[in-house]
Amino acid sequence: MTLNRRLLTAAVLACALGALAFSGAASAASPACNGSPKLCSRTLDKVVLPGSHNAMSSSSIGWGVPNHSIAIDQQLRRGIRAMLIDIHYGVPGSYDLGAGPVKYVQTTDASNPKRQLYLCHSRCELGSTPLVDGLKPIAAFLKSHPREVMVFVNEDYVAPADFAAAATKAGLLKYIYKGSPTRFPTLAKMISSGQRVVMTSESKTAPVKWYSQAYKSTLRETPYAFATTGLLTDPAALASSCRANRGPAKGPLFLMNHFVTRANGISYAEDSAIVNTKAALVARANACKATRGKMPTILAVNNVELGDVVGAAKKLNGLR
Repeated sequence: MTLNRRLLTAAVLACALGALAFSGAASAASPACNGSPKLCSRTLDKVVLPGSHNAMSSSSIGWGVPNHSIAIDQQLRRGIRAMLIDIHYGVPGSYDLGAGPVKYVQTTDASNPKRQLYLCHSRCELGSTPLVDGLKPIAAFLKSHPREVMVFVNEDYVAPADFAAAATKAGLLKYIYKGSPTRFPTLAKMISSGQRVVMTSESKTAPVKWYSQAYKSTLRETPYAFATTGLLTDPAALASSCRANRGPAKGPLFLMNHFVTRANGISYAEDSAIVNTKAALVARANACKATRGKMPTILAVNNVELGDVVGAAKKLNGLR
């Protein structure tokens, strides 16, 4: 190789290494928050999160009448960052119709001394997961993904102190946000503090100080009873679909319930395939912003594996 060619090769290599070093420095200087550096400077109420309605209800773990075909751990890997979950008391039981014992969980109340905490939807007999077991994958995900922020809306029928004990046992407590439930920091500040999970309850929260009462001060929402797909996709119906339901008119976080529940109380995947498209979600979110004066914080859907709720959130966040 001639001297000139060696010099040229060295120059090219130096430029390439310099570009890589610059890229690495830029990446180090601009870490992502929930997948993008652009979100780091935004307060939580200015970010759109892809959400899962009845997140715990999945056919993959044997639930009857499920809302999803993938479980919470898979939903997290898919990009879901807000979850609506239901919590009940239950007691293990079994029955035998002649083919051997079948185990199940019977819904109970706080008066039962044998009560345990479960993720259940309406009735634990239709499907259940021990609460601690259900929370552990969330804690594990947060540990392995230190720059992700989440929000939970709990429809709970248990004592707040019992839920707090389960969250502690599952390793989730250290990630729970303990600041103001009406004025939220930027995602970057939540991440730097380690408090990256906003935990809200539809019911009472005392004496647990970090557990905010969702519809008292933190969260406003849309209606959640939609019997047909047209109510969520027809342009003429969108403004009405965004009308105020529970929560304060100026609640900092805004839940857009975006799922169909037919008259029999069952959610069908074919409905989700229609309403979960990016175009449908974006159109309704923009309609809700126009109607309510605020972009939704949570896009809550059934069958998160269908459509593109994650892509819709990215588009609404101005990321693509």
